[in-house]
Amino acid sequence: MRIFHFGDIRTIEKGTVGDYALHIQCAWRLESSQSIVTGRSDLWRPAEADPGIDWENWDFDKSANFQDKQIGLLLGSYDPEKRSFVNNGEQLLVETVQGDEYGGAIIGLSGGYRLVIFPSGALGEDWRIFRPATNEPYFVVEGGRIESE
Repeated sequence: MRIFHFGDIRTIEKGTVGDYALHIQCAWRLESSQSIVTGRSDLWRPAEADPGIDWENWDFDKSANFQDKQIGLLLGSYDPEKRSFVNNGEQLLVETVQGDEYGGAIIGLSGGYRLVIFPSGALGEDWRIFRPATNEPYFVVEGGRIESE
């Protein structure tokens, strides 16, 4: 699952959260106006090309992966204490949100970027957005359909 936080970041008992949290479990990609910056499948690729990589022992969660590398380059900062990338610039601020009939969404971001979410299966949770550390209901898409929680 890839988690993105939006808005002001604040500290809570278990770490930090933004005003909104987006949890994505389906296919997604982050696009610039010229190319795909990164996406879901980049999680399972090493950050650097290595023809001698030991695939039997390589672990995307414990080793540097290409997805994290690209997100880090784009956001510009990593906070090791919070184990999170931090956006230190004026780009990547939410400007638009658009949904489709299959539970997909396009989040238009400043700087010419877009976060594109596209459910690709009929079962299971695809994504959710919510306000952490509140009692407000979650907006959940499951199997390409809106669910309530």
